[in-house]
Amino acid sequence: MNGFFARFLTLIVLAALSASSPAMDFNVSGFGTVGFAQSDKPYHYQRFIDEEGTFTRDSILGVQADVKFTSQLGATVQGKLAPSSESDRRWDATLSWAFVSWRPTDEWLVRAGKLRLPFMLNTENADVGATYDFARLPMEVYSIAPTTDVVGLSISKTWLGEKVDWTLEGYTGRTEGHWRYYGREIRDGNNTPGSWFLPIKIKSSGLVLTAKTSDDVFRAGVHEVEVARFGTQTITDIVRNPTPFPGVGVYGLAPGGVEKFIAPVYNLGASVLLPQAVRVTGEYALIRVNTASEGLSRWGAYLSVSRRFGEWTPYVYFAKMKSPDSAADLWRRLNGNVLPPPLAHLNPTQKFLADIVVPMDQSTLALGTSWRVSANGLVKAEWAHVRTGVASGLVDAPKGSDSGGQHLNVYSVSYNFTF
Repeated sequence: MNGFFARFLTLIVLAALSASSPAMDFNVSGFGTVGFAQSDKPYHYQRFIDEEGTFTRDSILGVQADVKFTSQLGATVQGKLAPSSESDRRWDATLSWAFVSWRPTDEWLVRAGKLRLPFMLNTENADVGATYDFARLPMEVYSIAPTTDVVGLSISKTWLGEKVDWTLEGYTGRTEGHWRYYGREIRDGNNTPGSWFLPIKIKSSGLVLTAKTSDDVFRAGVHEVEVARFGTQTITDIVRNPTPFPGVGVYGLAPGGVEKFIAPVYNLGASVLLPQAVRVTGEYALIRVNTASEGLSRWGAYLSVSRRFGEWTPYVYFAKMKSPDSAADLWRRLNGNVLPPPLAHLNPTQKFLADIVVPMDQSTLALGTSWRVSANGLVKAEWAHVRTGVASGLVDAPKGSDSGGQHLNVYSVSYNFTF
């Protein structure tokens, strides 16, 4: 934990000790999910889900402290215990939020510190499963943003109307994160299959417009994400090198690279309540990545329909994500480049390069329901059928196999709570 967060937590503790002051309001709340997910396949999906079942994919525990120093000045810290974002083998305790907020008027809000970005409709509350009906948010869309948290500044202006409230939020900030890859034959720095996590530095800035009525919400955003590696350049190309054998080439990473690259991100979303308590929600996101990992460029979208029946809310959604055709074509060339003796020992490197390209091509059809068992408790159950096209970075294909052309069923049940 860096000095900023240490000082911030000290501030919250001091505020708690002083909460008896009539001018100060201190509140502590929490949230969590105990979730079990199981597929009908032996390989991992979304890092953890396989035929043996797992509690790791969806389970989380979080605590939030809110301090209101005055009517205009406040602070928030939210911490969570969840599967690590930089390892498949451990859980980490991290801070999601740690910011001070200043509201000079009802229309203006300024926040500084660690912020959750206003990306998709449920990005800011994604960790709190009790706030939405899906067993898990559609990864075809919610996995697109390179980061959802930054340390920086956010300024928003709200126009309050008789029927519609409009909010325009601009933000900028920096963070450090990891991009996860999975190697079927070898991985970076290791001649065995498995995952590895590439450390990256991220700077993100964006502008998001949100419109809300009593029943509906609409959102559109434009973001510019700057990504750089630590102490080295980012490779942007994969090239084919000739060999003494006619018609045979060996692919490799091109020399050189760039110090950083810009990945523009765009998002649209809407959730509308129709007659008969039917809710229709749809979201779309697009990212462009100009590196050797060309498959990270992709669009994702989903459409869901739900209806509330008392305490029950059944839903159905269809989601899809797809990388550009150029990424799929490159993956096919790399994956299908089988070298003859005496170059056969290089075949794992060709699969490795294909795994770096990591094209995203998959769709999900999900049927599920939530059941409000109490004011603070929500039980969810879902069946999802996943189909992959050329390849999918969400599938950890076993050695000698591909992530493409897969069909799997995922069964999920969870208890989500707040306190």
